[in-house]
Amino acid sequence: MSTENDGPSSKCEYAPYTQGSAFTYLNINQSQDSTTYTLTVNGDTTINGNNYRKLGDDSVFMCSGCTDGTYTQVASLLSFDGYTASDLRITYLKDFLPLGSTWSDTINVTNNGISTTAYLQYTITEKGTSRVVNGIAFTDVIAVQMDASASVLSSTMPIGTLSTSYYARGVGLIEADQAQDTTRLIKYNIK
Repeated sequence: MSTENDGPSSKCEYAPYTQGSAFTYLNINQSQDSTTYTLTVNGDTTINGNNYRKLGDDSVFMCSGCTDGTYTQVASLLSFDGYTASDLRITYLKDFLPLGSTWSDTINVTNNGISTTAYLQYTITEKGTSRVVNGIAFTDVIAVQMDASASVLSSTMPIGTLSTSYYARGVGLIEADQAQDTTRLIKYNIK
């Protein structure tokens, strides 16, 4: 059995992205406008020597990977409160860490044409809980809060909480709450 940070080896059960699996989400913004989309796992890719599963549809595309309970994602765009980042790699979950644990990522962002460094801090706010999403009860859920700050004139300024995401064992992302919208899983089919 391998270990990482003194944690037991993980089977990466919080992202069961097997070929052909599909996850349908409903996104509702502050104006109560809604969009439904389905992310389908369609193959593998290698980026900078790391292996990822490709997930997407006609409008959304991302790559997700997991090694020993550390889940990473390569996304095409992140935006919040005037800050944007493109082609970024983030570590969105470490399923072996206990409740209250934190980790961070450093990314490059742009705000009004000015590039700077931003810091993403993740905190496990729930672990082993249950959550009902769109009438479906999920167990063994991990919640991760993502907060951001940016380097401005040699100081680090808080940007705020970007999201709280909920991951269920055997399913993956079931809900993501952000200031501007909420995304919830409607249905899924794991192959």
